[in-house]
Amino acid sequence: MALTFDTPLSHARHVDGAREKLLKKLSLETVYDLLMYAPFRYIDLSNLARIGNQLEGDITVSGEVVSVQTKRPRPKLQVTEVALTDGSGTVLGVWFNQPWVETVYKVGDRCAFSGTMTYQYGMRRMAAPFVQKLGVDDEAQGRVFPVYRLTEGLSQGWMRRIVIDVLADTTFAEEILPDELRVRHRMRTLEQALHDVHAPTVFAESSAARNRLAYQEFFELSVLKEMQRRSETVERVGYAHTVTGSLVERGIAALGVTLTDEQTAALDRIWQDMAAPVPMQRLLLGDVGTGKTFVAAGALFAAAESGTQAAMMAPTEILALQYAEKLGPILDEVGIAWRVLVGATKEAERREILTAVREGECCVVFGTHALMQPEVEYANLTLAIIDEQHRFGVDQRKALTEKAVNPDVLVMTATPIPRSLALTIYGDLAVTLITKRPIEGAGVTTHLIHPANDERAHRAVKDALKAGRQAYIVCALIESSTKVEARAATELAEKLAKSVYRDYRVGLLHGSLPVADKEEVMRRFRAGELDVLVATTVIEVGVDVQNVTEILIYNAERFGLAQLHQLRGRVGRGEHPGEAWLISEARAPRTRQRLEALKSTTDGFRLAEVDLEIRGPGEVMGTRQHGLAEFRVAHLVEDLPILELAKADAAALVAADPTLAAPTHRALNARIEELRTRYASWVSAG
Repeated sequence: MALTFDTPLSHARHVDGAREKLLKKLSLETVYDLLMYAPFRYIDLSNLARIGNQLEGDITVSGEVVSVQTKRPRPKLQVTEVALTDGSGTVLGVWFNQPWVETVYKVGDRCAFSGTMTYQYGMRRMAAPFVQKLGVDDEAQGRVFPVYRLTEGLSQGWMRRIVIDVLADTTFAEEILPDELRVRHRMRTLEQALHDVHAPTVFAESSAARNRLAYQEFFELSVLKEMQRRSETVERVGYAHTVTGSLVERGIAALGVTLTDEQTAALDRIWQDMAAPVPMQRLLLGDVGTGKTFVAAGALFAAAESGTQAAMMAPTEILALQYAEKLGPILDEVGIAWRVLVGATKEAERREILTAVREGECCVVFGTHALMQPEVEYANLTLAIIDEQHRFGVDQRKALTEKAVNPDVLVMTATPIPRSLALTIYGDLAVTLITKRPIEGAGVTTHLIHPANDERAHRAVKDALKAGRQAYIVCALIESSTKVEARAATELAEKLAKSVYRDYRVGLLHGSLPVADKEEVMRRFRAGELDVLVATTVIEVGVDVQNVTEILIYNAERFGLAQLHQLRGRVGRGEHPGEAWLISEARAPRTRQRLEALKSTTDGFRLAEVDLEIRGPGEVMGTRQHGLAEFRVAHLVEDLPILELAKADAAALVAADPTLAAPTHRALNARIEELRTRYASWVSAG
């Protein structure tokens, strides 16, 4: 039967009930899903290496199987080895605990191995290579075989057969990409690109076809986000703030620092947005210690200059209180009324604050989720600053911004994410990046050690304490319970206070402490009345005590890479160098790769790219980014130039045709509506 992009795969040849279930495990349900499921590599018989000419590297070789055997070096370990020779040398394909391999290959088979060759124990070896059995004419014709990521029960052979028949049976509809763009960029038609990515005659065809499909994925998503951005800004009237005047000038002077060029440029962009009569939607993205707080302060000054109100929402009470402690005195000096409202604010004080906010007597209010509670009413809220916004749910952010009429929104994060991910997740926000620290500090050295060797870390801590410095010791969350986390931190603090640090003053900080107790602990620590602070991840973001030079992180494997980078950023911020001790016994390759990456660089954005490469966008951003788009073809790190090109093209197209009403955009419009439905919750997340 003739197939269309919307046809369920159950109608495709060779897809019975069992294979339909296996394809669904890969999230493949329609013809379009399958055709956009590009191979992740190829076995290219047109570019074969001679086995004897190479000892290592990522290569493809072909030859004859000369032996197949399974060894049992340990009771729970089986090693199957398939020896392949091409006359110039021999390579061993090696599989661990996969005894079925021995039944698949036999002496005399002609095969191609594709993978990474290493030279170990006097032999060339490939660990679990991709294997293609060869027919009589395969090598002579130089065929290119696609290799797909599959699930158990679905073989490469069946997958290739299904895809080829679906390609043959599909009636290709109108082009989704406008012809003008496709011609300008010299791109294949969608039909040709799909054929070339799944069944290339030469490897070069697959690369060009893949780039065309990646562009289409980025372009579709960029058009969707651009249409959303325009509908939420251009069609709405915002408040035009006054961004120059005595309050702003005195506020900047009261900061007591000279803003860096990046900070100045970021603040200028924010002020331009605030001065315009359309709602600002801007993301301020910066690494640890790059001074986003002072940039945000400049936005607060503009709101005060305009005689309106601003709310600055932080994810934790500690951070909200620190903002108040850091910016409050500056606001006092300039004469800007401010208050701080958190969940633990006492009732009498809370009523007083609510009255001041409602009657407009308070210009700036710092706080947590308490700022968006129903009883909080603002006299004239025109600016909402949301810090570490990914830590808030969609409904929470919406609840704050709905307390005003089209307010300017400044979203901030100190959790570095790759620029590519920012452009896709925050496609409806203007992105401003700060990479350089105003105060570089003395830097930090990172160590990765086994728990059995933690005495080495404790010696370093005690040396620092003797020199008058301070230290953090971080206890990992073992279960998803703040009570369990608090208990684990309490037990660790008691243990260390009685043993390793019995001669020092040990404090405890965790999320379950009353807010007054948290404030007192941090006050004592900042004042140098505590030497060691045992804490949970409540110190992860924003906590700034420059005398701290050591941080020990137990069970480091339980933290994400960005979270570890944030924790490490708590030390080495002042004139004395810092040390971060990652204590972990994890052996999983992916986990070790993350921890080793943290050792190798302090560049948060490079670490974010590594995290993206290892874990993918869904895991990096976490479950709070509802419905985060999954790309079938495009790669967020490798394809950044394609993403930027697609984003620019999408912006120009939507500017010229905001509703995609032109007849030439009919197919694109239909695709955008399909995406709008699929990612409804994600689109609203913005």
